[in-house]
Amino acid sequence: MTRSNKCTFKNVAFYAACFTFTATLFVALAAAGHVYPFGDNSFLASDLKYQYIDFFAWFRRVLLGEENLRYSFSQGLGMNTWGLYSYYLASPFNLLCVLFPQDKLTLFVFVITALKLGCIHISSAWFLQKRFGLPKPAAFLLSLSFTFCSWTISNLRNPLWIDCLILLPICAYGCHELIRKQRMIRLVIATALNVMFCWYTAYISILFLCIFVLVEFIDYVTEEGFSWKLTLDRALRFAGGIALGLLLSAWTFLPTILAMSKGGPVLALGPLLKTSLKSLIRGFLPCMWVNNDSTPQFYCGIIMMLLAASLLVNRTVSIKTRIATLVVTITLVASSVLSPLEYIWCGMRVPNGFYSRTAFLLSFFALWAAGYALQKLNERPTFRRAHRPAIIMPLLALTAIELFTNAHVIWNQLYTGYSEEANSAYVATATNTITAIQDQDSASFYRIDRTITRADSAALNEGLALGYNQLSSYSSANNPQAIALLNSLGYSSVGEFSTRYAEPILAVDALLGVKYAIPENAPAGYVSAKTNQADSTSAVYENPYALSIGVAASSDIQNSTLKIEDPFEKQNDLYSKILGREVELYTKIEATSTENSDSLKQWNVTVPPGFLGYLYINKDATAGSYWPVALTIDQRTIENEAWRFDNNIRQIAGASDSASQHTVSIGVAEGYTNMPQDNQPVFYALNLGVFEQIIDKLKTNEFVPTVFEDGKIEGEYTAEDDGNLLLSVPYDEGWTATINGAAAELTPAADKGLSCLSVQKGANKIVMSYRTPGAFAGLAVSLATAVALVIARLYTTHKKSRR
Repeated sequence: MTRSNKCTFKNVAFYAACFTFTATLFVALAAAGHVYPFGDNSFLASDLKYQYIDFFAWFRRVLLGEENLRYSFSQGLGMNTWGLYSYYLASPFNLLCVLFPQDKLTLFVFVITALKLGCIHISSAWFLQKRFGLPKPAAFLLSLSFTFCSWTISNLRNPLWIDCLILLPICAYGCHELIRKQRMIRLVIATALNVMFCWYTAYISILFLCIFVLVEFIDYVTEEGFSWKLTLDRALRFAGGIALGLLLSAWTFLPTILAMSKGGPVLALGPLLKTSLKSLIRGFLPCMWVNNDSTPQFYCGIIMMLLAASLLVNRTVSIKTRIATLVVTITLVASSVLSPLEYIWCGMRVPNGFYSRTAFLLSFFALWAAGYALQKLNERPTFRRAHRPAIIMPLLALTAIELFTNAHVIWNQLYTGYSEEANSAYVATATNTITAIQDQDSASFYRIDRTITRADSAALNEGLALGYNQLSSYSSANNPQAIALLNSLGYSSVGEFSTRYAEPILAVDALLGVKYAIPENAPAGYVSAKTNQADSTSAVYENPYALSIGVAASSDIQNSTLKIEDPFEKQNDLYSKILGREVELYTKIEATSTENSDSLKQWNVTVPPGFLGYLYINKDATAGSYWPVALTIDQRTIENEAWRFDNNIRQIAGASDSASQHTVSIGVAEGYTNMPQDNQPVFYALNLGVFEQIIDKLKTNEFVPTVFEDGKIEGEYTAEDDGNLLLSVPYDEGWTATINGAAAELTPAADKGLSCLSVQKGANKIVMSYRTPGAFAGLAVSLATAVALVIARLYTTHKKSRR
């Protein structure tokens, strides 16, 4: 075996050892915490439970050819799913989901997490060896500290973010190569992969690289000397490398921008300081992170942090490099403390949950600083002996124990309170219920939604997982206009980025085609469905008033209607614009206050005969999304009402032949010491007679499609007159339509929450199909960039060979 082959074999063996050790430590953590598959504690925590597990189930169906990657009707009326894919699912590790049956996707998540951690260890160890020439034992120890830093361990419930930690060391070495050797290709490719795998963390990484490359440049010019020509050259190369990386990834980046740029709420900046001095200090200490607290995840192994700190006082390092290191360190710490900096790092938006999202950058910079410090120490002959097994092995053992203990403390906070057995039972019940409905009803179009969720107060994405059309959507990549419309109609708080079907609302359910509801309580106006005779443990109710995908509408529907704050008046307005005349579906009913104190407000409400009674809580402007109340309607109590997705129209009573009396109260929510003083319910009653007349009218001229699939709608519609066909499909530029073979324009309605087609009297053969906006242009840009890079590489190689 040649010396080169021996070196290659040793490197492969070293990286295999890194991967194996990390995977083993990860499995040991699961066993110690009794986490599935080594116990019943579910690995599904936070958004893994609320979002990702259903997204993985959908992606598995896409890969198996059962769903459409471009568009889905399974969330919030309908959405371009490219943003969903590129934000949550683009990691190549997710392709492995096809190897696991749907009921074993928790195991899939566990497996790919172990794989990702192993890859982080490999890439960071490779970086330390390439950048600083560290011996393998030292590279192993430091890279292990980075892999099992508090940020990584606490964010395994966000698997989409983890790939960034694999690519960040490669991007950083690309910056080093660019500065020292004028080579751009590694930075270009690593940046492109970063964007392809998750554009959100790629944005954070690119912003960090703009700072990191300055440190590398300062370190370089202290050795080579400063010149403006050199500065301009490296600045242009860096900007060009990042730009080429973005262009190379344009096939996914461009359609993602178009899919995600439709708007949505931008939350206001909170207090200037995000944490206290005490919590800030705790963030650097092992076993001190607290879930749902303002403790930043800065801890990344005591030895690595001490080595990183030692760089600042190491006089063999230039003063300029040390000052730059200190400035960047302070900036990264401040980014988790000051709201304006956090706002910039998180894409000019205030993050909702998961405090200290950028703390991994400080951990990586600590890895760089520790590697630099150790490189300088290794230049001293007296320190070279420190890498002997007798010294390095105890240090490695202590580091592993320390990291394991810290991770165990974090896991004991995250993976509790929800068992894998409960999750499996829930999925099985939900699957059986939906299957029973679909077996019973073969119509091409209808929507289903449920109030019973995998976990309380969570708007799930079950329609994606099980293949049915629903209104609920809990995602950062939905259609914001559709969500805004749904929330304005009373499904969730106005201004929230997602929506939850927390309770059936008969009139708007009917308009949007919700034919089946699976609620906790029998909804007024619904009837018990035939599917309840099947083997299903969830009660299913059918909406006899549910409309099809399209109805005739007046031209008034194209006018904006979202500015009405009251969801009952909003529904009155929406129906009025559809019919082209004023209608009063809902009538406001008075309530008599019987008690009013700081801890309890109570009313007596009378619902007229022949009406359905409802209420909605208008929130105190200072309450925000996280100050709920306990709502009691007669004997029914909702513990957290007016809280994010649980700010919904609530049913008071069904229709009866005589007036009915009811008691409504709001009080202090569980876990709170007081309640917002200006929260005030509004009480309305739905006139069932008027509603039935309107529905009968609309049903006489429905568009019932023969084909209704994700990204495709076909059918024949017979119009009584020239006019508008209102579709409960959100307006999106990706739709193309033909009527009787001629191109037709889809126009927005209800502030783009719905859409319209202009139809002519008589038969209209409608064909609609969806193409992802920007997909073709992005692919063309990526191919052109790839060809240009190959040509440039060949030209450079040819030029060198002629010298």
